Amino acid sequence: MKIKSNFLIILTGLTLFSCSEKMDYEAANAYILKSAQEWAEAINAGDSLVIDRIVADDFMGVSLRGDLYDKQTLIRESKMKANRFYKPKVFNVTIRFYGEAAVAQGNETWTKKADSTSTTNIWTDTWIYRDKKWQIVAAQDLKLKQ
Repeated sequence: MKIKSNFLIILTGLTLFSCSEKMDYEAANAYILKSAQEWAEAINAGDSLVIDRIVADDFMGVSLRGDLYDKQTLIRESKMKANRFYKPKVFNVTIRFYGEAAVAQGNETWTKKADSTSTTNIWTDTWIYRDKKWQIVAAQDLKLKQ
């Protein structure tokens, strides 16, 4: 009886160990899509709380000018350059998942509220799922010719 009991305990342990958390890619897709727009709005408003939630501590990005920047630089510059005179709009977003990683690619248009002139960028963000949350670990932006 003791052998049977030990066998059941081991079998239960192995079953629990092998049943890892199933990834809800539909929810992840919705979160990443929503976060892309929130990130653009947070940069425009200098909202460090949103940036802190979306961007990982070990984040590295490449700016439109080709400069490297980290999370702290992003937060600092967003606060300094907060400009509520623009309206950012994210569109044409495609998200592909690779296990606990995702690549999001899309466009964003920054339109001046005063005269409706705009500029459009294309971007690629790399997301990682860790500590039970999705965050951006890398980003690169490129200005499209107008």
